[in-house]
Amino acid sequence: MKIRLELQDLAHYPFLKEAQEVITARGYSLRSITTNPENRVYLDAAVDRIRDAAQSKKGRVWTDSDDPFLDILSYGLARILVSCIRNRSGIATLARYEAERAFFFLQTIEKNDALRRHIFRELDMPLLGSSMSYTRYIEITQTLREDTFRLVNRDLSEGQVFLSEEEKDLLLRERIRTLLLDQLPLDLPESVCDTLSAHIRVVQSIIAERTVEEYGDIEESRFPPCIHALFEAAVTGKYLTHSGRFALTTFLHTIGMDVTEIISTFSQGSDFNIEVTSYQVNHIISQGSDGYTTPSCATMMTHGICSGKNAKCKLVSHPLSYYRKEKKANKKPVKTNIPDQKNEGKEEI
Repeated sequence: MKIRLELQDLAHYPFLKEAQEVITARGYSLRSITTNPENRVYLDAAVDRIRDAAQSKKGRVWTDSDDPFLDILSYGLARILVSCIRNRSGIATLARYEAERAFFFLQTIEKNDALRRHIFRELDMPLLGSSMSYTRYIEITQTLREDTFRLVNRDLSEGQVFLSEEEKDLLLRERIRTLLLDQLPLDLPESVCDTLSAHIRVVQSIIAERTVEEYGDIEESRFPPCIHALFEAAVTGKYLTHSGRFALTTFLHTIGMDVTEIISTFSQGSDFNIEVTSYQVNHIISQGSDGYTTPSCATMMTHGICSGKNAKCKLVSHPLSYYRKEKKANKKPVKTNIPDQKNEGKEEI
């Protein structure tokens, strides 16, 4: 049965296909937005959306928008902007934000049961009353680490996993997050990103600031022993296995090292080829958030690149966790310079 969705509904859940239909029906395209100065307000709103996503806030509260269409369009444009910067951290930040935002509206505002059912259907989350097939449940919860979502801890009957109303919404939140991660970065022509260069520079600065806030300035002395060993080997031109190069590249990128600096790290190797190294590094760091990430301690051990293990290593299960703990224990004030300005075909937005 066709459900009637109001503009405010689509502002709450802009990932629904009906939101794209509204944009198309109103005649908006990326070309019309970038060529008409009056439409730049939508790009500015998209930057603001990413800025809001990058701020670490607990207990966020969202309200109905005074301009629902602005919310709808800024969602699509924000996806384009983070796709252009091709930054794993930026994509993950936006995906988490959009999932939390939708979860908030579902939990605090949404009273329309027909709309709730429609959202679940559209996101391929088939429910049979208060239960879901265990196969689909496993697929959706594989990225959740809480013990309560482990299948062995669930009530299971005739292939169905029983869920509370809140658990349904929590699974929907995770589904939205992982769906966005799978969709991003969008495959965009280089000309599109060139057109948006002014706004992209602001977004890059926003994400860079968030990385600095999370990890601070890069301090080699705070690296975990395994990464320190790999880093020293690389800068002194010693041989690194593929696993070692991969782990070092993902780690350095995550903590905010510039791509050029990462490539330079490998430049002392006897087999260094700048074109090959540039391709490999860019390929690794351009993958989605749930794609190429820094290996866990267990994976490092499996590949034989866990070295110099110390007492602090026993307290963590991931090299990034080690680095975060070391940075927090020796925190220094950092300065960031973020531009204040927001400005500067028919692609789907």
